[in-house]
Amino acid sequence: MEKEDEFLFNFFTHISQLCFDKAKEHIEKEREGVSNVGPHSPSWTIFLNILPQIILAEKSYIEIGFLQNKHKSFLRKDNSLRSIYESLKSDIKRHEENCNQHDEHVINYCKRLAQFLTARINLIDFYDKIHMTASNRFLQYSDFLAQIEVIIDKYSHSFTEVGLTPMKAIFSLECEILQQLFKALTELQRLQFLPSLALIHGAQTRLSAWENKMQNRETWKLGFLKNNPLPLLYQWLVRFKGAVLSKFSLYFHDTLAQQTTLSEMKQLCSKLQNDYYQRMVQFQKKYDSSTVLLISDNQVCCDTNQCDCFPVIVSCPLKAPPQHETILKMIADTSSELLNNDKIIYKYSTQEQCTYTLYAVELNIYLVMVFESKKSEKDVYISNFVSEFCTNLRCS
Repeated sequence: MEKEDEFLFNFFTHISQLCFDKAKEHIEKEREGVSNVGPHSPSWTIFLNILPQIILAEKSYIEIGFLQNKHKSFLRKDNSLRSIYESLKSDIKRHEENCNQHDEHVINYCKRLAQFLTARINLIDFYDKIHMTASNRFLQYSDFLAQIEVIIDKYSHSFTEVGLTPMKAIFSLECEILQQLFKALTELQRLQFLPSLALIHGAQTRLSAWENKMQNRETWKLGFLKNNPLPLLYQWLVRFKGAVLSKFSLYFHDTLAQQTTLSEMKQLCSKLQNDYYQRMVQFQKKYDSSTVLLISDNQVCCDTNQCDCFPVIVSCPLKAPPQHETILKMIADTSSELLNNDKIIYKYSTQEQCTYTLYAVELNIYLVMVFESKKSEKDVYISNFVSEFCTNLRCS
């Protein structure tokens, strides 16, 4: 390994481990070393002077600095960090153009670093799209999946030099976590059990790998970071994975319940980020609903070849309601209204003396509740439950 390669490898290793002060010290030591050896390449010195800005940018990026809010959540857009990366890229490219042709190693570092900065900008744009569309009623998970896969493919052979491998590793993990989770969401829409499960597991494996890379073993062993939380971007990805896992556990509640006892299933679900099934149970008991269920319009590819004419995803109580034909007819009659209007549809049957409420969770999945009494649109407890339940279920 060349001396400069070793320097950059150690520098970016410090950044990947969130040791930003060590990265600064590393630059200072290199500067001192360069000045002590007498005549040296001015191109390398200028390159070293750009690196502190990389530290500041990466420190802000990992703490979701591209979105401005006192709680650093996906609530308000701020392009300042994107501008910093753009400015850094311009400085690097300008330096590359001004380098002496004999400084091939510096020219090469500039090219690869510019690739990395461009990749960061692409990811900032990706997160910005998530932020901008988070309030949309129906999220197009396939669009997000396509965009992150374009980024993965675009940079699969970029900044792979030895000096940049620490950043390449965490960049790849971040992209793959996003890819796995958005792909899992598309498979959940299609009610695919095994593919969804494998993708969620893949995301967790990569999250664990990234966590191991972020903190060096010696620091963990000494316990210095016991009370130091992981960076906000990583925390957000963990919550995202938790949201997808909770959704999976609801959509395949019956399948999972067959693998264990009822009490153990309840205990396992209680540890989830969102225990949707228990919420359904609590709502049903508290507000005297005879049935709360999620159903599919049957325009999805199911794992089983024995798709019933009434495709219940999950029901509380567990057995399908006796009014299944009525519910299917209501959905067929009101499908356009359900999909085009963000509102709960109430249907009262004078013959059955019960109220049906219908709401589109996704383009092919509906939340249905049956009450053995007349209910009004003014019943706030129904609208509040539906709004909170479905918003969380969409992972928005």
